[in-house]
Amino acid sequence: MAENHIGFNIRTLSNLIHRRINQMVAEEEETLTAHQVWVLKYLINQAADRDTIQRDVEKQFSIRRSTASHMLQLMERSGYILRVSVPEDARLKKLVPTRKGLDACDRMMERLDRFESMLQDGISPEELQQFLRILRIMEKNMM
Repeated sequence: MAENHIGFNIRTLSNLIHRRINQMVAEEEETLTAHQVWVLKYLINQAADRDTIQRDVEKQFSIRRSTASHMLQLMERSGYILRVSVPEDARLKKLVPTRKGLDACDRMMERLDRFESMLQDGISPEELQQFLRILRIMEKNMM
């Protein structure tokens, strides 16, 4: 019965991916999760263009404010990011990766790239494009 339910299958695959990735990350960085690595990568990519604040992270990763706040607090406490006041608005804090965060992100992205290759093994480029197109449609359906 459940094998025909897309949501169930995506959830099961998500659990397997989540477990494997966190295991890989924990082998190298015991205080960093895979999700935090992706947030670091996002902050690094955004840093060249503009200041990034917590609200940007919430929107990019479709997470609640409380979830983002807790995760960013842990990342700050562990020394991966700094929260720096924005001159235009004292209420806002831009998120800035530290040297420790940059180094950890570089190491972890190599592992995540290897994982991604393993995950895509046996899938043709055409099948991958079709799969990603369908995922975007499903994501849009959830908005």
